[in-house]
Amino acid sequence: MIEPTEDLFKIARNKDVFYTFFVDVGYLIQAEKYKDLTEEIELVKSQITKMIMLGHDVQLHIHPHWEKALWKNGNWEMNVSGSYRLSDFDSKEIERIVKTYKDYLDNLIGRKTIAFRAGGWCIQPFNKLKDVFKEVGLTIDSSVFPGGYLKTENYSFDFTSAPSKSNYRFESDVCKEIVNGTFKEFPIASLRYSPLFFWRLYILGRIFPSKYKMIGDGEFISQGGRKKQILMTYTTYHVSSDGYYATKLEQGFQKCQNIGQNEMVIIGHPKGNTKDSILKLESFVSKNFHEHSFTTFDRLHG
Repeated sequence: MIEPTEDLFKIARNKDVFYTFFVDVGYLIQAEKYKDLTEEIELVKSQITKMIMLGHDVQLHIHPHWEKALWKNGNWEMNVSGSYRLSDFDSKEIERIVKTYKDYLDNLIGRKTIAFRAGGWCIQPFNKLKDVFKEVGLTIDSSVFPGGYLKTENYSFDFTSAPSKSNYRFESDVCKEIVNGTFKEFPIASLRYSPLFFWRLYILGRIFPSKYKMIGDGEFISQGGRKKQILMTYTTYHVSSDGYYATKLEQGFQKCQNIGQNEMVIIGHPKGNTKDSILKLESFVSKNFHEHSFTTFDRLHG
């Protein structure tokens, strides 16, 4: 995470470009329990402090499967069964997790977080989260990408009915616009991807690993059969700066402009950066930062 994130800092430097980093708080809380991770956790915390110093935003990201994660023999043992989504937990556990994680991050960065992104986009059903989000002041969400759909053993989201807007208000259902809703959704931009795109993604990664493989040594949780699906059918997925997805940044931007949207949210995972995606993101930023604002949720809220 450290090196790829530093690459993102370099792209933004001296351009009045700012990111929102949704920090995976469960990892921080869990890692603090193990003495042999002390140096690692201090490096991560130091980098989070640097994010703030550089003018970037830090907001809340929850992967609740960290509740069952164990550090053994130099590796994390993950148990995602019945714990990957907040909705997998009962109401008391949801309240405890949200409050504990938010308090930890607020204390770490010295201010109140107001925005949220769900781990694996699993924000539904939102009515199980609504009350505690209201209580702790989480009023902005950015988990939805319109048209997205996935249901597997651990993943579950259905954004096929989400409004095709750059932002909207909602109350109990993240896909149902309510004009005076308590919460505001800033959806992640989405595109239709062909099977050919994913064939290229996998083939290029094998032929040119130094260019198309992830810089870091992180991994993504398996989505249970999704790989086979996307290699055979068209798929609606997010606009992203990760890996080969970064080749679609300009196309996603043009789509948002064509349908009259004033904001565009691009998702990215530092661990998903490749040498090629860093170059693609740098090119995208350099081309657009003079005419458009690269801003954050705390600045929008302010």
